[in-house]
Amino acid sequence: MLIDTISSRQNPLVKRMISVRDGRERHLIFVEGARLVQEAIDSRLRIETVMFTYEFSETEKGKSLLETLQALHCRGAVVPEKLMAGITGVETPQGIALLASRPYASLEDVLEPAPQLLVLADGLQDPGNLGALVRTAEAAGVTGLITSRQTADPFQPKALRASAGSAFRLPIATHIAHQEIVQALRGQGIKVVTAAAKAPLHFSEYDWKQPTVLWLGSEGNGLPEDVAATADAAVFIPMAGAVESLNITVATALLLFEAVRQRKP
Repeated sequence: MLIDTISSRQNPLVKRMISVRDGRERHLIFVEGARLVQEAIDSRLRIETVMFTYEFSETEKGKSLLETLQALHCRGAVVPEKLMAGITGVETPQGIALLASRPYASLEDVLEPAPQLLVLADGLQDPGNLGALVRTAEAAGVTGLITSRQTADPFQPKALRASAGSAFRLPIATHIAHQEIVQALRGQGIKVVTAAAKAPLHFSEYDWKQPTVLWLGSEGNGLPEDVAATADAAVFIPMAGAVESLNITVATALLLFEAVRQRKP
């Protein structure tokens, strides 16, 4: 790794880091923080550029990470802490950030071999919720995740932080049209399950052992009526008191871990 010293926000490399961070170069992702950088390395992502502060390089974690990165064919740069804050866009940056190739999975990749359990995020706009959803899905042993064209990018920085590295490991097909999703699911014989407060079936009564996709709507509006009408089953989560709904990640965890319970040998 060839290391430069950069001190200006006008440096082309700094501008490129910010451009990727802001989603203007979709073939790359912006990864910030020691833990996510380590996850990116462990997941064997192709790393293009690394930026770090002198202060980070003097820590034990920094020395270890940079020693590993030295063996990779990537570009490195030392930047002042103030510039790092501008690059990352967070109040308390951890002192290291990198650009890596965006993980890619097509819809066919997610569906083959025959999946056992899938999650479809349709219309989720909060990247923190989406990242937490990715993390929950991996923890429950989900085969893969699909996002519709109406959904936030699961590889934007806030979503990546919330996923805690799961987005690097779980196959995720992004920005897929509704019609393409439905045709592919039907072609594979995968059951579509939705969740709603007034659904007829208790979530524990559904047979989660069969190939299933859990189709999730937006945080505020849920699923469009035409999408909900195509589902093979709709389930509800019983709640006490005047509570109308749960956070989408909490609700998804309950549903997916019921699938885990049913599938347990």
